[in-house]
Amino acid sequence: MPPQVTAITTILQLIISGATVVTLIYTFGKFLRAPEQTQNDRLNSLEKRVDKISERLEDGDKHFQYLDEGSTITQQCILAMMDAQISGDNIEDLKEKRNKMQEYLTKRGIK
Repeated sequence: MPPQVTAITTILQLIISGATVVTLIYTFGKFLRAPEQTQNDRLNSLEKRVDKISERLEDGDKHFQYLDEGSTITQQCILAMMDAQISGDNIEDLKEKRNKMQEYLTKRGIK
């Protein structure tokens, strides 16, 4: 073969070899970054999940507070009715039940 063809062939082989090395380096770098990307994706999804759970817990706390306030009011009303009925029949039984309700409310410590 003529020397010019050999020189051109050698130059083309060097270009192809260089491109292959660059491609291998790029692929290897991408391979090394894959676990980090997977980790970041998982962390992002967990953060979103924690945010949703926090919102639901907040809503649940509000709901329980509402229920507790309702129970307190209901129990206070029952006590008031019991006090109103004490002057009627079955006074001792009503007093006993009122005392049990007061004891329950005191022990429970509704907040």
